[in-house]
Amino acid sequence: MLVGLMLGAWVSAWRAQRKASAKLSVPERWPLRPRRIVNGNEKEVWASLCASFHDHVVLVKVPVLRYTRLHDIEKFSVNAKAMAQAHAENERLQDLLAGLYTTFTVCTADGKVMGCVDVSGSTLTKANRELKEALLLECDIAYTVVSAFNIPDASDLRALFLGEILIEPEDHQITRGGDSDFHAELSSFTKLQSSGAGNYGADFV
Repeated sequence: MLVGLMLGAWVSAWRAQRKASAKLSVPERWPLRPRRIVNGNEKEVWASLCASFHDHVVLVKVPVLRYTRLHDIEKFSVNAKAMAQAHAENERLQDLLAGLYTTFTVCTADGKVMGCVDVSGSTLTKANRELKEALLLECDIAYTVVSAFNIPDASDLRALFLGEILIEPEDHQITRGGDSDFHAELSSFTKLQSSGAGNYGADFV
């Protein structure tokens, strides 16, 4: 009986090792094919952003963790227990943010992020939007969601991302159409910028 148990354990371990090896092995032919990085609606917004930010770089679907980072644990931990808790919290946040990205990221030529844009659609949930709004605001990075069928003017986008506030005649402001959510966000960000609060940008790390 003992020999049988040992043999069963060995067979089980051998099968587990084979499965692990199979997962790590590189296939002879990859079951992949190329696809466009943006769809039709995203392409319209991309073209508009490139025209609006002709003096900047418009990147496509860059992970948020590429240009943000968690606080250094050593600075906030005073003992071993606090250090362990901080490590656990960092790991939880890494899992939460893994794979999170915005459709477009506007940055300077030297890699300083000025703002992020998502294109509205079925894949952008309310929870996902609110998560990005909160974390990017924490990093002083402007964020907005636009529709391919109602893209804000270049002056409005530059005001939101770069703080280039354009004073318009009152009658033009009243008659102007557009996305009310976007203009509410624009008003909020520009008020902060004009008061000197916040520097809307973050460097790549």
